This record gives sequence, structure tokens and C-alpha cells, in this order.
Amino acid sequence: MIRRSILLLLGAWVAGCSLLVDRGQQCSIDGDCAAFAGHPLCRAGVCIPSGLGPPGCFYGTPQSQTEYANACTAAQCVGFDNCGRLDLCASGALPEALVAPSNLGAVPPVVNAQPQPTIPCADPSRPNLIYATGSTNFPPLLQAVAPLLAQSDPPFTVVYQPQTSCRGAGAMFEVDPARRIIKDAPNNWAFFFDAQGNRHGCLLHPEGDLVDIGESDVFAKTCGYEGGAGVGDYPGPIQAITFVVPAASSQRAISAEAAHFLFGAGGNHGAVAPWTEPRLYFVRSAGTGTIQLASRAIGVPASAWWGIDRLSSDNLRDSLEGVDPGSAEQAIGVLSSDFADRARANLRVLAFQGAGQSCGYLPDSSPTSFDKANVRDGHYPIWGPIHLYAATPNGVPSPAADALVTRFAVPRVEPQLLDAIVGSGYVPACAMHVKRDQEMGPLASFQPQLGCGCYFESKVNGRSSCTPCSGPGDCPSSHPACNYGFCELL
Repeated sequence: MIRRSILLLLGAWVAGCSLLVDRGQQCSIDGDCAAFAGHPLCRAGVCIPSGLGPPGCFYGTPQSQTEYANACTAAQCVGFDNCGRLDLCASGALPEALVAPSNLGAVPPVVNAQPQPTIPCADPSRPNLIYATGSTNFPPLLQAVAPLLAQSDPPFTVVYQPQTSCRGAGAMFEVDPARRIIKDAPNNWAFFFDAQGNRHGCLLHPEGDLVDIGESDVFAKTCGYEGGAGVGDYPGPIQAITFVVPAASSQRAISAEAAHFLFGAGGNHGAVAPWTEPRLYFVRSAGTGTIQLASRAIGVPASAWWGIDRLSSDNLRDSLEGVDPGSAEQAIGVLSSDFADRARANLRVLAFQGAGQSCGYLPDSSPTSFDKANVRDGHYPIWGPIHLYAATPNGVPSPAADALVTRFAVPRVEPQLLDAIVGSGYVPACAMHVKRDQEMGPLASFQPQLGCGCYFESKVNGRSSCTPCSGPGDCPSSHPACNYGFCELL
């Protein structure tokens, strides 16, 4: 992964680069350049800069969590000065300055009220319905997948009611049957996407409808459910959680320590300027995957965040975009990357500097890219797979649930679904280089059973440094598998 980024940077070097070094930097192999600063590489007999950084980064194959967080990379980094801004001059563990959140007033009304639907969700024109509920982060992916389900034989339509990740998990794991049913709710109406991806609000059955799939951005255990027989967990693509500010803000980065003081202590008496007004902290409830994942990164319990719950990802985004320009410097929110990416014209994602990390990183390699390079290699820590939970009373999901969940569970994801995942702002698991086995747990190196990193990069960057192929015969022995038109290791 690092090597591929290096090759992209070196693609532009020309013969004139030899003028930048002296004859003492001549070489035969990369190892001959090890004595020089900046981890230079040997090209055409000369040591040239690799473009890797930041200074003092770990050069090699990461093993520990510190090495993953501080590995050398070609990605941009933006540091947050904990010493100068927070008077925390020793790196290491997060502070323990937690203060119970104050009552900041009533939740403001939704920015864009939803009109009551006029059509029923169940209709003869939609004979095969999949009822689902879960995170408000899920609709962009659902919208991208809906046309594929409409083309299935038989065709299926997902009726979705957004709530929270933990409500999605609970719809499968709760013992009380009433908790497994979704009902009409003003300003939170169920909806479906048609074959063209158009959204339609609809009315559920007067007594409610039984949920087929519970979607969650977090593990069921995070929500207090131990799992067990009778419910299958079908992991989906990877989603990053980000801290965002209005585009008018001058802020570019935040550290885990700064976020700890903000959301765990209400700004610690104004110590984290310019974020000094907790009413301008745009957050979600404790049951959301957005807060659950971020909580573990900043050392603040999900139930103890300062700020005002904006009820949904849509409303949080719209509310933050609508902040008065005079207050933009004080405003900050938390959003999943699929929502944040679509709002880049009005919102800015902050580089996040984890505890013990020497520099802050965006999920992407730069502010203008969508490659999620720092998620994929471990530099950006706040991410996790989505989970599709379905009842499996006989060891398999129902036909309705199976139509959706198993599409994500196969080693080779169909190309149309892969495009839908990438297009909706998620990272397919087959493009990852690191993995976790528990919520925000330790990172480990990951080689997918069937890689798609080259294809992913070609879609988000418009190009790939990998060798294109039409079959295994086109690929070198070092990367012998031809996957989705590119040579991969496996």
C-alpha cells in the first residue's frame, strides 16, 4: 500500500532530478540509501526523495498500534498542537477530565420537515418487500443498492425506517416482539427507493411491520446484545466517522485530546478555543454508531457527550450547514464520511490526530481525494464495518433478508454492487489493508481473500498504478490474480 503511493509520486521524476543530489548519493539498491534522511529510494543509480513522512515516522511493516498510527506515508498530515493549545505536552494516554453534560435546552426542530406520505409501503406493484431499520447513515448505500435489487429475479424493494444503529440491532436481538416491529412516526416516515434510486415516503401497516433486517454501524455487543444462535451477522463495507466544521471555519485538525475536552467536558471552561460554545456542538444520541465509534477514539462514554442531539445525519448536516457565518468558528459536528463527503462544498472534514499519534490525518490522502487511503492502511482510526443482522431460525435468513444480506457476504462481490458501495462513499472490505475483530479494536494486517484495492483506486482516483488485465495470463507472478480488471496479490 505504501509502495504503491510511492510509485505514484515517483512517476513524475525526470532525469533532471539527478541535479538535486550529489555523487555521494549514488546507489544500486534501496538499501544503499538508508543512511540518508527522508527514506529515499534508489532510482537509475541515484538516491531520490521518496515523499514519505512525516519526520520521525515509522518506516517498515507495522506490527504495533503505535507503528500503524505513525507509519510513513505519502498522505498529507495536519498536526494539532496539544502542547501549545491544550497545555498537554506529554503524549500518551487521554486525559480523564470528564464533566457530566449540562442541559443545553430543547432539541431544535428538524431543518426540513417531512410531509406525511400518501401511499402505503405495501402495494401490489411491489410484491417482494424487505422491511429494515437501523442507522440514519445507511440510506446512501441503500439508495445505491436499490436498483440492483429491482433487477433481481424476483425483484425486491427495501422499506426502511431510519432510527439508530442500536435500534437496528435490537430489532433482531430483542426478546420483546414489539421491539421487532416498525411503525409510522411523524418526521421519521418509512421510505423506499424505486428502480431508478428515487426516494418515496410510505405508510406502514397500521399495526406495524415485522423487521426482516436490522442494520447497525456497530457490533451488536456495543449495544448490549451478546448475540448467539438465531441471528446472523452479515458484515458490509467499511464506514469512517469524521469530525466536521462549517467551510467558513479556519480549523483544519482536531486531536483526540481536544475532542475529549470538547465532548467530554463541555470545552473544559473554554480551553479548546475556538470551540467554546457547547450549544454549537452538533452530535447524535448514544445509540448511534456515529457516537459509539467516536466515543472510543476520544475516551468519552457515548452517554456522556456534550452537545445537542440533531436526531439524524440529514438534520445534523443541514443544521451545521445553516450555522450563521459569525458562529462558524465555534461550530463542530460529527458525521459519517458518506454524508460528509457529499457536503464538502459547505462542510470541512477535520484531520484527526489520535492519542499517541504524531500527526493528524483525514480519511483520504488529501482534502480533494476520496480514496480513503488513511482508513485502508490504519492512519485514520475512526471506522468500522456496517452490520446487517437477520433472523436465521434454520441456519439461513428468510428469502427476503437473503436477497440483501448475502450479496455482501460472498468473497467476490458482484461488480454492480462493488460500484454501488464505492459510489455511496463506503470502502469495500476487499480494498482494505487492515482489519479489526472488535469495536475500534487493535489493528492487524489484512489481505482479502479476493482483493479489489486496485479497482477501488481506479474508481475514486480515475486511475490506478496497478497492471490492467483481462485474465491471469496478463499478470506478473508477484500479483497473479486478475480481479475486476487489475492484477492483485490474491
